[in-house]
Amino acid sequence: MGQNWFVIRSNIKCEDKAERNLRDAGFLTYAPWQKFERFNSRKKVWIQHQMRLAPRYLFMASDLSTDDVPWYVVRACEGVESVLGINGSPHRLSTAEVASLHEIMKAEADFAFDETRDGKLHRREIGKTKKETTRMKFPVGSKVRISDGPFTSFNGEVTNVNGRGHLLVMASMFGRMTPVELEVGQVEAIASAA
Repeated sequence: MGQNWFVIRSNIKCEDKAERNLRDAGFLTYAPWQKFERFNSRKKVWIQHQMRLAPRYLFMASDLSTDDVPWYVVRACEGVESVLGINGSPHRLSTAEVASLHEIMKAEADFAFDETRDGKLHRREIGKTKKETTRMKFPVGSKVRISDGPFTSFNGEVTNVNGRGHLLVMASMFGRMTPVELEVGQVEAIASAA
């Protein structure tokens, strides 16, 4: 990218307005977002929220050099408080800073800042169902230690995951293998020796 990047500070709670007006003035802007969801216990629904990772700050790109950018136009945009700079002169981001900015853009595109169920599904942290999530965390054949319940401290091997997301484990108890159905919270994975 041959563009020069600058950092813009917006007025309080005016990031959207500043971004819209800068785009209308012909500048490319970027501000990373974080998504998360909260459970509303009264309505019994998950509600998605999003917020800026850096409130009041935007990145602005221009093909013009620092001296050629019409800064009076940028500062006149409604919602813009100032352009970050040194000694009153706008500061252009260095090559390393622009590379970091591109990494942030790539991370946001890869759902790195998305803590919603959709983001976790995209990153394969959870499955679509409880059974799938359990199977991802404890695949069939994995070694586990029972950490809670009446069979505490026995070891076993996962043989299956049922529809409720419970583990079916063949546990080694008193010299024999015994089938046991356990919840995910009752077991912990044993690291296999390599």
